[in-house]
Amino acid sequence: MKHLKHSHHSSYLQTTAAECGLACVGYVAACHCAAHSMSDLRAKYAVSLRGSTLMDLVGIGAALGFSCRPLRLELAELDQLSLPCILHWQMSHFVVLKKVGRGRVLVHDPAKGERELAIAEVNTLFTGVALELTPAPAFERITPRSRIPLAKLVGKVDGLIRSLTQIAVLAVAMQLFALLTPIVAQWIVDGAIVSGDRDFLLVLALAYALIAVIKIVLEAVRSWLAIVLATQFNLQWAGRIIGHLLRLPVHWFELRHTGDIVSRFQSMQAIQQTLTGKLVEVVLDGGFGLIVLAVMLLYSPTLSAFAVAAVLAYLLIRVLPHGIYHRLTDEALAHEAKAQSHFLESIRAVHTTKLAGLEEQRRARWLNLFVAGVNKRIGAQKMSLGFSLGYSAVFAAEAIAVLAVGATMVMDNALTVGMLMAFISYKDDFTSRMQRLIDNLMSMRMVSLHVERLSDIVLAEKEQTDGCAADKVINRKDFSPTIEFKNLGFRYGANMPWIFRNLHLSIQPGEHIAIVGASGCGKSTLVKLCLGLLEPTEGVIEIDGMPLSQFGLANWRRLVGAVLQEDQLFSGSLQENISGFDLQTNFELLKQSAQLAGIDDEIEALPMRYLSQVGDMGSSFSGGQKQRLIIARALYKVPSVLVLDEATSHLDVETERKVNLAINSLSITRLTIAHRPETIGMADRVVSLDASIHSESRMGSF
Repeated sequence: MKHLKHSHHSSYLQTTAAECGLACVGYVAACHCAAHSMSDLRAKYAVSLRGSTLMDLVGIGAALGFSCRPLRLELAELDQLSLPCILHWQMSHFVVLKKVGRGRVLVHDPAKGERELAIAEVNTLFTGVALELTPAPAFERITPRSRIPLAKLVGKVDGLIRSLTQIAVLAVAMQLFALLTPIVAQWIVDGAIVSGDRDFLLVLALAYALIAVIKIVLEAVRSWLAIVLATQFNLQWAGRIIGHLLRLPVHWFELRHTGDIVSRFQSMQAIQQTLTGKLVEVVLDGGFGLIVLAVMLLYSPTLSAFAVAAVLAYLLIRVLPHGIYHRLTDEALAHEAKAQSHFLESIRAVHTTKLAGLEEQRRARWLNLFVAGVNKRIGAQKMSLGFSLGYSAVFAAEAIAVLAVGATMVMDNALTVGMLMAFISYKDDFTSRMQRLIDNLMSMRMVSLHVERLSDIVLAEKEQTDGCAADKVINRKDFSPTIEFKNLGFRYGANMPWIFRNLHLSIQPGEHIAIVGASGCGKSTLVKLCLGLLEPTEGVIEIDGMPLSQFGLANWRRLVGAVLQEDQLFSGSLQENISGFDLQTNFELLKQSAQLAGIDDEIEALPMRYLSQVGDMGSSFSGGQKQRLIIARALYKVPSVLVLDEATSHLDVETERKVNLAINSLSITRLTIAHRPETIGMADRVVSLDASIHSESRMGSF
């Protein structure tokens, strides 16, 4: 089988359907000892949600120092390719070809992981296009970046060190008492039983009982402290992570499926269990394991050698296949995240699913994704079963050997019966500690997988919202800034077409601008740029002569009320939704905002009025009602600038006219995207936007 020797690079799995090509290039680079992480590749080579072409991959490969050679070939010519290379797959996907053998090939599929396929199956998937990537003279090898320190990922957790120390002290005390138990048993056998001293036996029995009671009390206190620590840790760390997550740029969310984000967030639990439980166990098992081994050597070096040999054998059983186990677990998590995304999508779109008759298709597709994850999980579970069977076999053989040799030593008077019993107790304690130590160390190595997944959230750069606009300016109720777009251009990726370019627009205080144009020409994109949800590819947006980045997104958003097509209501009452969950709701302003949005009468007609519950994302309200509630939420901020993106598209003409007239009475700066002539006709100025240029007309031209 022809192939380039390389190790597994299971971390090169796609997060979104669009980044399979980027993951393939990263995988090939890693095979040539240039270990670019997926997070680094995403940052440097932004991939549009629309995917990548073969020429996009050529551009990325060239930037990484590869000489790229696109090819068209027949299936029989696969073995002539320089491996690893990239194959075009199923007309809409890319995979990495790793090996070509007799009748079978091995590929790395960024969507599914490593796959071995028959040539007949490849014939139905391969499109006949391949991309060879050969290191050019400018190619630089990059060593894998050091693993992200847990301390950097976790940050500061109040009370963590103190609680861990308390748990460790209690655990040490428990272990010290545990060391006494075999000695007491030895004294009972060799002393009390042999001599027939009942009084001595009673004393030893009471001592044994006292040790047991102390161990139980210490274990109860230690377990309670562990629960308290885990709770404190989860509250502080989870709160910090969710806070960071909500401050990430919108584009970060657009490139990821909801299920994948949830899966990465849940990786926090595996890390928490390691830090609050397994870390202390590893230290104690390692330290006391050596102490117990020293005691065993005092009894019999020969018998101790059997125990040490068994531990080393189990260590090999766990370490040698760890890479495969790691890969299977990583791929299982990726598949489970996709299944979760599909599930959430199906629940959100249940109306569409029913009306289109897609119940069976959605079920079948979810089942395929779920089964793919189950298959990977079963592979990992098979290995876990193998570890368990290996442990049982190795230590059963060790127990038989120790018992047989120990009995011989007793018959030769090298040991007493009590000494043999004590040794076996110490030996069982030693082997169980070592087994637990090895398993925990392997689990801690697996935590690196969860650390890598969670780091995609924690290490992502937050949206820069700070600015230097003076509070005394932005807090003025009459503050109405001039908004200017200078030489503005935007596209989603370096190789993507421009949405618009060279756009110049000035919006004066109190002016009402209507943006019109064909669907897809960039109207909503322009609004998102104005709100700071996207960053311009070129050009600048100025607020009162100050670039938006300097003015500060937080300052700007305090001044702006916005209604976008993607806006949603939250679970809670109408009062909470309109007021933005204001803890000190201004009820006069609340009602005024609802009146301006034309929704007050309908709210007052409800049994609970403003305390009526919204339900899941406003599912109990019509589209027009939800739009007016969201408009009321925007008006509650008393904005200086109001941005409306198809904000009244679900309203009838008469209701829309009333809402527009009410908003016009506020005399604030407005930027409106609309298609209806009635709404456009209320603007002071109309800007027509297409893919590359814009034109302006005064009111009445439409």
